[in-house]
Amino acid sequence: MLLIPGPVDVPEAVLKASAYVQNHRSEEFRNIVRRSQELLNTLSGSRHALMTTGSGTTAVESIIYSMISPKEEVLAVTFGEFGNRMVESLQRRGAVPAVLKKSHGEYLEKGEISDICRKNRNLKSVFLVQNETGNGTSIHNLRELAQEAGELGLKVFVDSVSGLGGMEIKADSWGIHAFASCSQKGLASVPGLGIVCIGEEGEKYVRDSRDVPAYMDLRTSLKFMAKFETPYTPSTGSFRALLAALLILQREGHENRWKRHQAAAGFVRASLEKSGLELYGNEKNFSDTVVAFRPSMPGSQLAGELSKRNIIVSRGMGTGADEMIRVGLLGVVDNIKIASFLNELWKIMGRDESVDADSLPSETRIDEDIYNITFD
Repeated sequence: MLLIPGPVDVPEAVLKASAYVQNHRSEEFRNIVRRSQELLNTLSGSRHALMTTGSGTTAVESIIYSMISPKEEVLAVTFGEFGNRMVESLQRRGAVPAVLKKSHGEYLEKGEISDICRKNRNLKSVFLVQNETGNGTSIHNLRELAQEAGELGLKVFVDSVSGLGGMEIKADSWGIHAFASCSQKGLASVPGLGIVCIGEEGEKYVRDSRDVPAYMDLRTSLKFMAKFETPYTPSTGSFRALLAALLILQREGHENRWKRHQAAAGFVRASLEKSGLELYGNEKNFSDTVVAFRPSMPGSQLAGELSKRNIIVSRGMGTGADEMIRVGLLGVVDNIKIASFLNELWKIMGRDESVDADSLPSETRIDEDIYNITFD
């Protein structure tokens, strides 16, 4: 059982769909792309959903290279590892990032972006990470912050690699010009696709420039996606698997999936705290897709014991690897998986506790009928 921040366990229908090889210029494959675009645009409130063989990093860097210019002054807010990686990508692009660093115990308040812009009137864009899997935190007031940035005349770009599907994000109605995601996290598909969702206002900021690496050129992707194709040979199996995952998500319902993630994360956090474990983050920035806590033994030891029980979790990143355990609740994690994880954790900790899956909040349950999809 994979309980890491991605990739995630996928439904059988998605796994079967991934074993698909087809001519990527065929009408059959174009139909897969078209339907996936439609479902992604509905989910994300975007005008264009671009899919590229790659990862979430591919999507983030496609935005950075295709939608900002070298020497452009930008504001980048980081809460941890993946925010830091975003800053590094901006620097590689030749942008000039003003970096606002936040800890896992902090959050971004309305007005902070305005304060920074008053001190630096040359800022053109702001980059935010909706969900930081490095420490289990997220930006709860993303919509409010995006609108604030828009009122200041800033372009708004978001890393939603571990957000889309597991929590709400909308491009146009929230004032986000573009955001990045991927196939193997909240959407519960196999690894292999980077996704860029571009709003109506964001389209005009896609640059037409020769200094953009061909593979990350969103202008080229837009041209090909208009005819439901990719510029280069794609992972056809990953595309068909994504369509299967999106059809399952459609059957579950967007709001039901968001509520399931929220209820699951809340229950796990409450259970961990009851066991005396310290959580990373707080009520103002807890993630709905990843729960991070300080283990009562070295993280390597706890992760190893869980692995023996076929439960795979992630340790912390970098120097704090042994001081953190990260539990991924992305995709199709339900009450049964949550109960299994907690019961095994308590056994390892030597606690005389257990939880019955039926006692978990009803929102954490999954109706097996959502997996009954067809491609017709």
